[in-house]
Amino acid sequence: MSLQEPTYTFESLPLRGVERGTNILVTGPALGGIRELTMRMLLRRHSREGTLFIAADADGRETLSDYEALGGDLDFARVGAVDCTENGADDESCNVHAVGSPADLTGAGIEFSSLYERIHANGAARVRTGVYTLSPFVVYAPAKSVFRFVHTLTGRIRTADGLGVCAIDPDAVDDQTLSSIAQAFDGQVELREADGQRAIRVRGLPDQPEEWQAVDFDAA
Repeated sequence: MSLQEPTYTFESLPLRGVERGTNILVTGPALGGIRELTMRMLLRRHSREGTLFIAADADGRETLSDYEALGGDLDFARVGAVDCTENGADDESCNVHAVGSPADLTGAGIEFSSLYERIHANGAARVRTGVYTLSPFVVYAPAKSVFRFVHTLTGRIRTADGLGVCAIDPDAVDDQTLSSIAQAFDGQVELREADGQRAIRVRGLPDQPEEWQAVDFDAA
């Protein structure tokens, strides 16, 4: 893929490429494959792309390990994680910076900016940022603070021509909270699982199929 192409692409998923600066909210059940879907959307497709995680459900090292298991290239000059779990710890060897709690949104924002700048300075012309998931932030921090954090995060990604992929389980938050959070994003990718079959559909993004598309992670 040429760096002149104005899209981020998603191999092995029924999704077309999206423009630089796009932020996508991924919704679906926590046990229905949303973690794997989110990580597959964050797989680097060019040697000069970077990936940055904001990890709240699993610690930073586990998140990076799961990413590698799905085919992610752990070039720690261009890949890292902000660990927002309560038991997280800094680990410079794998570019993990911990903030100590999902309630520390200010710390998460500072570490995100620092890591983003470092990854970009290390040669990543474009950076994919993933948040898995937003649900712990909603539980631990005041709603207004979460909304402000999400809007600030997506704004920075948009300005930097990055890609943002943020996951949330809609069953873990009320409808009003979900609706307010969704306003910060350009569109949504919805995941469902029925009778052992998973499918996704897209809402709000141009040039994407709007009907449900089957997805098989085992074959990806």
